[in-house]
Amino acid sequence: MSAPKNPRKKSPKKPLQHPNKSHQAGKTNYFAKLMETEEGRELRRQWSTKPRKNGGRPKGTPDGYTLEAITPIREQAKKDAERIVAIMTKDNQIDDEYAVEALKTAVEIMREPGQTRDRLTAARMVLDFTKTKPASKSEVTIGKAEAFLESLLDSDNEEEQNDDGSET
Repeated sequence: MSAPKNPRKKSPKKPLQHPNKSHQAGKTNYFAKLMETEEGRELRRQWSTKPRKNGGRPKGTPDGYTLEAITPIREQAKKDAERIVAIMTKDNQIDDEYAVEALKTAVEIMREPGQTRDRLTAARMVLDFTKTKPASKSEVTIGKAEAFLESLLDSDNEEEQNDDGSET
């Protein structure tokens, strides 16, 4: 293939409508001018090494919560987990301290707001550890696990009320 005999003519360049947004931004950029002098380079170095205040959510805080809002929820979840695991260890004769600690952590994760994936994993672990696996059904939902935990709490509350002196 040879080059065409009469190449297409290019359209004339249009004048810039916004001269500040030209392709020559490097020449009018504040930081580019700043880097031209020694004082500017030193000032830029100070800015880049200055310690910054960390903005945003602290690590470990779920979306939609501040640290102040999630702390009481976590404390309540920890108390509920200790009560639930105490009932579980009594009912299932769990003697291993590591197993008890793992169950407490799993129940805490289930009781706290957070990602559904983490809560499902914790629910599966609790149910696998405490309940026998069903023969045909392998899918476990959070609702079943939470209902199980609620029933444990309700039975514990009823026992506390009966121990206080009220007769049934």
